[in-house]
Amino acid sequence: MHWLRTHESIFHPWPNESHFLMAGVAEFPTAPIHPKGHTIITPEPEFHKYNGEPWVMDKSVFHLYSERAVTAAREQMPDARVIITLRDPIELMLSMHQEHSKRLVDYNVNQSEMLAAAAAGDYQANPEDPQTWSFLAFPRLKHPTLHWVEALGGVKSNRIRIIPLSSIRNDSLATLNSILEWLGESPFPEDKKLPHHNEGGDMNKARWARFLRQPPTFLVKLTKILLPSHNLRRMIFDPLRRPGFKPKKTQRPELSLEQRADLEAAFTEEIEFLDNLESYIDPSLIISH
Repeated sequence: MHWLRTHESIFHPWPNESHFLMAGVAEFPTAPIHPKGHTIITPEPEFHKYNGEPWVMDKSVFHLYSERAVTAAREQMPDARVIITLRDPIELMLSMHQEHSKRLVDYNVNQSEMLAAAAAGDYQANPEDPQTWSFLAFPRLKHPTLHWVEALGGVKSNRIRIIPLSSIRNDSLATLNSILEWLGESPFPEDKKLPHHNEGGDMNKARWARFLRQPPTFLVKLTKILLPSHNLRRMIFDPLRRPGFKPKKTQRPELSLEQRADLEAAFTEEIEFLDNLESYIDPSLIISH
């Protein structure tokens, strides 16, 4: 998303993910503290910077699993193109846990505790249990990916591309230029710089950072009395609180041999799908470098 939005022909009207195609009542838990049925509110797009770019981009890791999103793309956006990136299910599970840990103030479950909870449920995704749903359902990429390919017409429509993460890792620029060629746009130059984004980390546990993230209740109440306007409070205090939310770079804990074996058994179907992708999806729909 960050790399593609720098292209002159691509406009992205949101700061980050929008969840635009699945806004409304959540079809499934989107995080350990966001259960099924909570309200997904899309941030307001910033179209004042739009300069007539032929492509307007949206991105959400949750669209893949959303029936609302695939229906919207198929029935209401006939000219839309869809990119699905695939990742090793175990790495995806652990990365998602780390992302939740560094972004969600009220989520304080460490990796070992998360894995123990998943094992206690026999690694089965229960949509009524947000604590483990995202870690057990989202790494299961096979069936939702095939559903999107079929829904968008596969090879005949030329509307979808599947990209294993290994392609991005092996040659990011070539992968981006394959996408741009598919879109009918000019490639990035060979000297294009691609900075890293979304690196691993965790919530800063320093006392000052915790204070900025969760100020004492009496201060919050006093601020609401002195500044009744929500927008004004955000304008003043969001910049002051932002350092408390900045993740601190942290390595994920290593899996034990037993943990890895259990996860490999739980995600056998997904691992086989990634290893034999071209036997499930027409190779012309796969971007691989």
